[in-house]
Amino acid sequence: MARAKHAIFKLVTGVVIGLVSLSSAWAEEAVLTADVLSDYISQGYVSTAERKQFAASEIHCLAQAIYHESRGEPDRGQWAVASVILNRVDSRTYPDSVCGVVFQNAHMPNRCQFSFACDGRPDDGGNGNVIDRESWVQSNIMALIAYRKSLDGKRHEDGLTTAMHFHTTTVSPSWASAYTQVAAIGNHIFY
Repeated sequence: MARAKHAIFKLVTGVVIGLVSLSSAWAEEAVLTADVLSDYISQGYVSTAERKQFAASEIHCLAQAIYHESRGEPDRGQWAVASVILNRVDSRTYPDSVCGVVFQNAHMPNRCQFSFACDGRPDDGGNGNVIDRESWVQSNIMALIAYRKSLDGKRHEDGLTTAMHFHTTTVSPSWASAYTQVAAIGNHIFY
């Protein structure tokens, strides 16, 4: 990638030098174009196909988390789980991608952020009965909506804007006392 950027930069620079000899008006335009291309290259060009593939992957990871962490919960609770993940993506404390947040420490047994990510079972859903399949479809729709809203800096109206953690009501993790509870929805408590 670095070689390609360097080659493009050399090409643009050569074109600019060639145009300078033609006329000053063209030279000014060429310099502006070279500046724009240089900025574009330094930011790391990503093709539309790559951006679409990345977004699809992010939506899939979010759907997996919604499905495994909150299927069977009320819709508001599922939106809240999506919000926690997207809030973490926006935080400097966590990875800067949905998949990075969802699968953080997944390679370490009992150290992952979301239990499904390191339980050793398949992570895709919707392979069981009708209820499982319907829950999987709903999780994917919610993930798509939540992800699109997050790109616009928004959260679903049923989501939580400040929550960064949650757990089920059946456990009392030691870390919970360090945070302020912001909601209890279904079988989850959000902090």
